[in-house]
Amino acid sequence: MPSRTYSFRDEQGNLVKYVVKEYLSLNENEYILMSPQVDTSQIEVYKFNFINGNEALELVENDEELNKIKSLSKII
Repeated sequence: MPSRTYSFRDEQGNLVKYVVKEYLSLNENEYILMSPQVDTSQIEVYKFNFINGNEALELVENDEELNKIKSLSKII
């Protein structure tokens, strides 16, 4: 099964591709763990949000929230 990828623009407007590593649910929130395609050893955690009816991803930086996600994850 091929890996799912997402493409985003960084602050400089460069296209960056991410590889999905894992999806998680915690306290009625949905999370996605991804790695930049150029460095799959680096894992970033994002929370799905809806802004004005559109799906958006928010980088999770809160240590308490990250620790809960890590306790559920099979990859980190």
